[in-house]
Amino acid sequence: MPDYVRADRPAQRRNRLVRLGVLTLGLVIITVIGIGHQLGWAKVVGVDALCPFGGIETMWSLLISATFLQRVAASSVVLLAIVFAIAAVFRRSFCGYICPFGALQELFARAGSLLWGRRRPHMPAVLDRPARYLKYVVLAVFAVWSWQAAELVLRPYDPWVVWMHLGSSDLTEVFAEFTIGFVVLGVSLVGSFVYDRFFCTYLCPMGAFLAIASRISIFRIRRDMATCIDCKACDKACPVNVIVSTVETVNSPECIDCSECVNACPVKDTLTVSGPKNRSGRRMRLSTMAVLGSVIAIITVGLALTTATGTFAWTTPSLGTVTPGTTATASSFDVENIKGSMSFEEISKATGIPAEAFMQQFGVTEDEMNKPMKEFAEAKGFEVKTDVREWVKQQLEAAGTE
Repeated sequence: MPDYVRADRPAQRRNRLVRLGVLTLGLVIITVIGIGHQLGWAKVVGVDALCPFGGIETMWSLLISATFLQRVAASSVVLLAIVFAIAAVFRRSFCGYICPFGALQELFARAGSLLWGRRRPHMPAVLDRPARYLKYVVLAVFAVWSWQAAELVLRPYDPWVVWMHLGSSDLTEVFAEFTIGFVVLGVSLVGSFVYDRFFCTYLCPMGAFLAIASRISIFRIRRDMATCIDCKACDKACPVNVIVSTVETVNSPECIDCSECVNACPVKDTLTVSGPKNRSGRRMRLSTMAVLGSVIAIITVGLALTTATGTFAWTTPSLGTVTPGTTATASSFDVENIKGSMSFEEISKATGIPAEAFMQQFGVTEDEMNKPMKEFAEAKGFEVKTDVREWVKQQLEAAGTE
């Protein structure tokens, strides 16, 4: 009989399943929202309003001119603040417990494990170590580039944006717009099938930001060297290949704080999530489920408060409706609010421009007047962001001079 106290293995397995279940549920929910946006269900917001990295991209514009980059909403800044708050307390637990793209990679990694088993390949150290710095380069390049260009330059390359557009009714158009993004998505998922969390480890700019922010975190994973039996189970369990078995405190910025190592350790209380020492020299310890519950609580409270105040919007704003027989003015109607997910009928009601005018100008039928413009824009030979917006603006200006 070993002279150490065994960990509660059934509880550890249950904790791992709960974490994977939460990740998968988050992936399903956000994917459904993405499909709903593409198909026009309830006018839910798109991926650009639900990505915390948009908060980084628009930060310079927000600080200098108090304006958001096009496509970025206040919700992105809210999400950035929430994930930063999580990082300040629980390091990169957002990556390990919540991130939907991380969940997608893990699902591919688990599928890969069925093929590889214990023979799963490992990235050679000579490539792995320098490649991990790529995500910091990606963060710096796209943050600065977005600030200078005053637009979301990352968008065409973002694999998550591509994933959220797969529910589009016109995938040909999506592929044309996000060709490189499709390549990055494919590489990320195939890479995760082989190496696990491939995009997180080497390319994710949000992960790079949280890795930097996690330096100030209160809680960390710590190892009791006196009870450790040096079995290396923690190292084998880590999805991002952090070496846990040789350190007292896991300070690596690569750690996504998923607690897989804690739940793999066979010795009770050898690996724990704990805070700094108090005056008596003791540390506050949290179970992995307490960490997960706390992360979910931070997100829930943050979203509830900002939703209640109107800062966080779950649906796209309505264009409104003018009094029948009247026409909006160029100053009262912002054409930038016109989106491809909207119909010509919506724009007609909001501006007072007759439906017949849209039908004649853009060659659409009465039936198409009630469908999202992006469904037939390419076939009709016009672009929403340029042709439709500019034409509507000209009509409103002309009506204002009459």
